[in-house]
Amino acid sequence: MAEPTQDAPRGKTPWGAFWSLVVIQCMNSLNEKGVQFLLIALGIWMAAELQYPLSILIVVPFVLFSPLAGWLSDRYCKTRLLQSMVLLQVVVLVGMTAGLFMHSLPVAMVFFTVFCIQAMFFSPAKKGLVKDMVGTENIGFASGILEITSMLALLVGQIGALSVVYMLLKEWGRDAGWEAAAVPCACCAGGAVLVFLLSLTIPRFKPQSTRPFEWSLLWQHFTQLRMLWRVRVLRNSEIGICYFWFIAGIMMLVVLQMAAEANPVESSADFMQVLGQQKDSAILFAWLSGGAIAGGLVASIVCAKAIRLWVAHVGGLGMIIGCTAMALIPYGQPLFFAALCLTGFSAAGYLVPLNARLQDRADNDKRGDVIAAGNLVDCFMGIMSVVLQAAMKAAGLTPQWQCGILAVVTAILAIFLLREKEE
Repeated sequence: MAEPTQDAPRGKTPWGAFWSLVVIQCMNSLNEKGVQFLLIALGIWMAAELQYPLSILIVVPFVLFSPLAGWLSDRYCKTRLLQSMVLLQVVVLVGMTAGLFMHSLPVAMVFFTVFCIQAMFFSPAKKGLVKDMVGTENIGFASGILEITSMLALLVGQIGALSVVYMLLKEWGRDAGWEAAAVPCACCAGGAVLVFLLSLTIPRFKPQSTRPFEWSLLWQHFTQLRMLWRVRVLRNSEIGICYFWFIAGIMMLVVLQMAAEANPVESSADFMQVLGQQKDSAILFAWLSGGAIAGGLVASIVCAKAIRLWVAHVGGLGMIIGCTAMALIPYGQPLFFAALCLTGFSAAGYLVPLNARLQDRADNDKRGDVIAAGNLVDCFMGIMSVVLQAAMKAAGLTPQWQCGILAVVTAILAIFLLREKEE
């Protein structure tokens, strides 16, 4: 990868470039989640469960290649790395579209695997650029905007993919499963081309690290984690961030369990009924994610000129109230949806200042490593959320009891965070 030949303009904050970055990461998130659910919908049509292997594929690259991704982001121009990953996304989506039109699930799955690897390298480059662009003063606002727009893109990709496949199958007939997945995938590829052209407008910033490549980067996970864990402010920020992804993973599974129990579908049901149930479940995510988007926006505005840790404290309290309310209010009641929305609102408000502080307080030449290490921890906690929720479900705990347990765990973490002071 060539070194940049010029620096980005200094002095005035390049907000135009920042908003271009927001659009680029939104399209990346939308496409990633969209093609995942296109394949899930295709699996339902084929009477195959693809959601579990696809979920594992998303996590595995972060576990395997985290040190390498962090090193690349620190060692080379983040803008060039970002542009390379956006171009790779175009190639991946074209390959997936071809596989779907050829009725080849293995081909589509191989390209989806490459997409997951692309997302892993994309993340530290994207997040690392934020401070380069806006500086410490504005990082609270900018980091928050980046997070909430990503959540919105993920939500649109998930609901949109299921809805489009459902609509196309009704329009084209029940034998058109491959085409119903391939056409929207082709549209994603077309959008990715436009986003690649937009990425060419992002200014370039000189890399801060001169560390050469070492083969040990392929297994330096614990070295990277120690770098994150030995600095108190980074460690405590990451503890809070990974808990967000932990509770988010559990809440999504709890909501799915609630929706499935409220709208049971027989195992012999027509695949259109199953697909319709999946589409209805996605609406519940809209309440949770919609609250998160609103909460993230409010937190970003509050943290516009400085990172305010008290926002995380208030968010933790809101999560306790939301989870407790969901444990006590019957599913389907208007107050239940309000509690679901409050939980998402508070969780995003809790995340924004912690995420901004992690990116701001990391050394410039180690920021990619710190972000990649954080991604590794977040993915591990995401796996733990699946294991814990499955264990609670297997133990016969109702979704309401599970929400009550989350309220207690959140209260414990909130007490821990209250010890943190503004720095």
